[in-house]
Amino acid sequence: MHRRGGRKIMYRRDFLKQAAVSAAALTTGCAGKDQPSTFPGGAQPLIDAHCHVFNASDLPAARFMRQVVFEDFPKQTADRLMGIRDPDVADRFIELILRLLGADKAPEADAEIAYLKAGQRRRSSAESVANARAAAIEDTAEFLREIDSRMRGSGAETMGGTAAIARAASQRGDQKFLDFFVGPEIQTRRLDVSLMSATEARAASRDAFTNRGAITRYLNWFSLFRLYRHVLVDRLIADAKRQGFKVELLAPALVDYDEWLFEDVTKTPLAKQMEVMDYVSRRADRPAVHGYIGFDPLREVAYRAHAEGATVSSMATARRALTDHGFIGVKLYPPMGFRASGNQGPYPQRTVDRLGFRPDRQLDEALDDLYRLCVELDAPILAHGYSSNGSGPSYADRGDPAYWLPVFKKHPNLRVCLAHFGRFDARSKGREKLSLPEGSWEWALGEFIRANPRQRVFADISYFSEALSGNPEVRVLLANSFKRWTGEFDPTAEHLIFGTDWIMLGQEKGYEHYLASVNSFLRQDCGFDDDICERIFRSNAMQFLPLQRGSKGRDRLLAWYTRRAVDPSRLPVARSSVLAGIFGR
Repeated sequence: MHRRGGRKIMYRRDFLKQAAVSAAALTTGCAGKDQPSTFPGGAQPLIDAHCHVFNASDLPAARFMRQVVFEDFPKQTADRLMGIRDPDVADRFIELILRLLGADKAPEADAEIAYLKAGQRRRSSAESVANARAAAIEDTAEFLREIDSRMRGSGAETMGGTAAIARAASQRGDQKFLDFFVGPEIQTRRLDVSLMSATEARAASRDAFTNRGAITRYLNWFSLFRLYRHVLVDRLIADAKRQGFKVELLAPALVDYDEWLFEDVTKTPLAKQMEVMDYVSRRADRPAVHGYIGFDPLREVAYRAHAEGATVSSMATARRALTDHGFIGVKLYPPMGFRASGNQGPYPQRTVDRLGFRPDRQLDEALDDLYRLCVELDAPILAHGYSSNGSGPSYADRGDPAYWLPVFKKHPNLRVCLAHFGRFDARSKGREKLSLPEGSWEWALGEFIRANPRQRVFADISYFSEALSGNPEVRVLLANSFKRWTGEFDPTAEHLIFGTDWIMLGQEKGYEHYLASVNSFLRQDCGFDDDICERIFRSNAMQFLPLQRGSKGRDRLLAWYTRRAVDPSRLPVARSSVLAGIFGR
């Protein structure tokens, strides 16, 4: 939860955390409100400069759920221990989530490559949303039967002791979970009969995927992580078309969390994700697809320090993705635990123990090398830029624009976009005494943009779920902040970019009209005209991304089109604009 003007407002992924941790949230779901009016796109050309099409085999799902979503952080120093939850409904729900997100539930890269090349190794459950949902329903039904069997098998304890107490607590958690899914009255009657049948479990599972409010929404969202990556691309294109937008380019970001979460992606490591996205980008008769390669400076530090098991260089992977595999840029995720500059701890104790040192200076050096590489190859950087999703205590604050300002000054030719702009509720370092929005991350970034309008520094409004709100107070407050920000720092909105943050956005109620809702917010709530909206939805992204004729980045992409024998005409070309004129392109 976040506060604005004394009023609590729920943002983005906070509900998932509450739904999983609170049994009450599990049973009541999410109170619905009237959805805001929407404004269809009218065939508005669209560049989605920030999306994701990864599936479960690409992610360290178990640690990500525990550390990032549920904030069960590892110890930062020798005297702080990881919290241990008591067995309860939340634990069973997490068990189910991890079952649905299991890496074996989604096609790994080699399987998808074989499918795209020759239709081999076909997995029907990954070919459509309906098939993925049906498979997830079956897995949930199987999970319910396992819980039922486990609960009954634990039996009544006749002796005391710690083990008996733990088993009794586990049984109570299983009972509560089945009460939720099956219904307490039905479950009480069922306890006198045999184990749950497949038919009973399937009926309960179908009901959970259909009639349980917010829980239904999340269960269906989890099923999307079983799909082929190219199917997720096609779904995003189709969703945009249905809302009246014509997609010209998608820029999906890969992520690299392994080192910070201490869980290696084994099914589809980053190098394999790079390869499969190359094949996804080659498909004909579709909009252009060019992604961002994930870069983790800690992985690079470990590689340079010859740490045990550190055999992969993030720098080498990034260079290969950008020069050989059609990637447009690089994705950074500071909330994992690093800053864009000026790094300092604390870090997870296990990380320091493995390296043998605190990697303050080494992280700065690895990042500075990346910035130089991106300038050399004319590759933009997309960075998480909102105070959320940290892998440790206060790590979310490490995405603060304050840490980017020295980078902007040192590397003036670097293209950077800070993601998730527009909430105005996180205070930037050095601005803690200022009221909001003046003390916000957005204001810190805006002051730099106003002083350096020619520099390619941008912010995107990806995952702007507030546009789905039907609360007039929230919308008016946000619209006023948007208008103030543009008026003070960027009068013609030359530095704001649109992104969906799909597939992450798929968990939101109202996602099916998200683009139209954002369009409505910009036009009706903010009063932005056609020219400004066109820039946000398309033209500004063409200045952030290297799409200008004769630019090093465009030439780099065109070389990939030639090598892969793909028609380059679908790659958008930046037209003349005020910003292009300022930049001299």
